[in-house]
Amino acid sequence: MTHETLAAAARGVFEATGAEPVDPAYILPSDIPLELSGEAVRARLCVFSDHRGNEMVMRPDLTLPVAGQEADRRAAGGDGAKAYTYAARAFRLPASAGDPMEFTQVGFEWFGNESGADADAEAFALVREAVAACDVSPTATEMGDLSIFPAFVDALGLARITTDLLKRAFRQEGGVSELLDAAPQPPASDLQPVLDAGGAKAAEDAFLKVLSDRGIPMIGTRSVAEIVAGLRGKAAVHAAGGVPEAARAALSDLAGVNCPAGEAADVLATISDKHGLAAISSVIERVARRMEAILSAVPGVASEARFRSGFGRRFTYYDGFVFESFGENLTSRQPLASGGRYDGLIEGLSRSRASASGIGGVVRPDRILRAKGEAA
Repeated sequence: MTHETLAAAARGVFEATGAEPVDPAYILPSDIPLELSGEAVRARLCVFSDHRGNEMVMRPDLTLPVAGQEADRRAAGGDGAKAYTYAARAFRLPASAGDPMEFTQVGFEWFGNESGADADAEAFALVREAVAACDVSPTATEMGDLSIFPAFVDALGLARITTDLLKRAFRQEGGVSELLDAAPQPPASDLQPVLDAGGAKAAEDAFLKVLSDRGIPMIGTRSVAEIVAGLRGKAAVHAAGGVPEAARAALSDLAGVNCPAGEAADVLATISDKHGLAAISSVIERVARRMEAILSAVPGVASEARFRSGFGRRFTYYDGFVFESFGENLTSRQPLASGGRYDGLIEGLSRSRASASGIGGVVRPDRILRAKGEAA
């Protein structure tokens, strides 16, 4: 099968659901993907300035522009469930050798449906059907649920500032480990002007001065505002006594979860019982119901799927179930299919003028060709 026939086969599966075909805007204001992409993706965005000097970005995926289109529709008074499908180009700097900067995503986005375990399983099964239509079998699947860590943190009953810092750290690669592994330290003396500054601009200017005085260049993918927010959060947590040992133990146990997906609910329940966190029972029940539904729809996934508690943070708009499937000849950064839930995205894109549940999934024809051992 050629790239074109693979794309047509996958799209046929998604169009058969009645979803509306779309090809949304290629170019977005840069603040949208910069705010909603994790650090690993931000570094790969194709950013440029338009003729007015505004910073723009080529769409890094199809979910963001399709969700933006749906947010506009709902903010203008549209309602009800809505489904879209596409076979369109996206643009990101390559994550691995041999990956193209411009590539096709074939996928779907569902908005306004009931958000629950059965819908998650239905979306996953639909992606697997599209992969099967391309005549390839995944060799491994990773699953996660980005609602679990915040639920654990809330159940610990920590100070609000500590809770907020932990949730923010979870969205940064290695952020939680950094907090849990290190004893709480007071901020360096030269950072005090940053913490004492009266406004955001003054704090950012003070931080840039600290970098200049230390001879450190501003590199990396975190914005100055994000770094300042993190410094202030850590200082406040230190003032409040740091993360308590009991919380450290519970979150360390949670961070270590990497098990067969069918065992995830039992593993999470064991951690919950060990640390007296009965408040998260409903979250664990959802994990169990989802996996039961997935195994009913796609029995073969039982032998290949693993559940990892920290999985799924490349795009920060995901807030629930997430998954990626892999094949032969692909690295751990090259899923041939992926998807997830983003129930808060429409509200964020519409600036709270509208809200709707959301879930979607995509397949990559170029990677399916590679999994088959054929040239893309």
